[in-house]
Amino acid sequence: MASALDASSLAEDLLCPICLSLFRDPRMLECGHSFCAACLEPCVPKGQGRGLCPECRHPFALRRVATNWALCSLAEKARLLKLDEGAQPGGKGSGWSICLEHEEPLKLFCSQDEGPVCVICRDLPQHRGHDFLPIKNAVQKYQDKLKASLVPLKDNLNSVTEDQRRQQENIAELESYTQDLLGYITEEFEVLHQILQEKEQGMKETVGRLKEENREEMEERLKELDEEVTFRSETLSMARVGLDTSDHTAFLRGIKELMRRVQEDQSSQGEEEEEDGASDEGSSGDEDDSTDEDENVANGKEEEGDEDDANGEEEEEEDEDGDIVAVDPALEEFKESLDFEAWQKMLGTIQADTVHDGSITWH
Repeated sequence: MASALDASSLAEDLLCPICLSLFRDPRMLECGHSFCAACLEPCVPKGQGRGLCPECRHPFALRRVATNWALCSLAEKARLLKLDEGAQPGGKGSGWSICLEHEEPLKLFCSQDEGPVCVICRDLPQHRGHDFLPIKNAVQKYQDKLKASLVPLKDNLNSVTEDQRRQQENIAELESYTQDLLGYITEEFEVLHQILQEKEQGMKETVGRLKEENREEMEERLKELDEEVTFRSETLSMARVGLDTSDHTAFLRGIKELMRRVQEDQSSQGEEEEEDGASDEGSSGDEDDSTDEDENVANGKEEEGDEDDANGEEEEEEDEDGDIVAVDPALEEFKESLDFEAWQKMLGTIQADTVHDGSITWH
């Protein structure tokens, strides 16, 4: 029996953490963790060369992933020795169906602890009052749950992937827009070059600062979307593997973590929808504020009214894009405020300041 347990322990070390089967073409990441090459593919977003380790979340570059030859050799030997084949429910073989503590077959599944147990484990105090199912019934129960979750998991992944694509487009739009704006500023300052040299440099720095602040926020959100895409891809992949597995005991050993990931995926999507609803309510309140600001414009406060209009456009764009970061409307506001003809009359006193919220004021 000691020899059987040693073989069981060895084979367990040769299991891929994702598919829970003996490694096939194992690849080792920079962090030291190894996974089957096929299991690693969903961890890298389509069209990108970097992903996150499924175990420690450490970033890795796909081009630096190397084959783990030692692990590959050991897995092949274990496969030849059939160490990955579990014992039958009624026997005491050297597979995965033996309770290491009591050396009895793992015939039952504890619904409270969500793990396989033997008949001796069932009668212990720590399992008193618990509900138990036969292994086959438990497998069918959880596979039915996984099957029902495949559609929402796929929909959630598609949704965040679409947000990821649109965020990348907005970053490209930001680059194009700021380049055009900088060119426009340069052309106009050629006429006023002697007087406006310092002013020109200051305005370029303002645009650059707005760009960097906007880009930093965009890239931070893109990073979050990358991580979310990876997490949802891994969860979907693990769910599909769970539905196709023939190793029931190994499947149930990992079912607790798998169901936790499934619930986390679904609950996080629900939270995002609640946040979108709260954002819509906030936008309605802002429209009332815009009405008050229109009254201020009638009293002569045109500049404050202009700022309200810009804020209204920003809120409208946020509603369209959902939870992705759009190009900062302050950039367009900045361009519209460039009245070169008027500036020629007050070049000696004009001064621009950037407020913390990104808006531009002139005095």
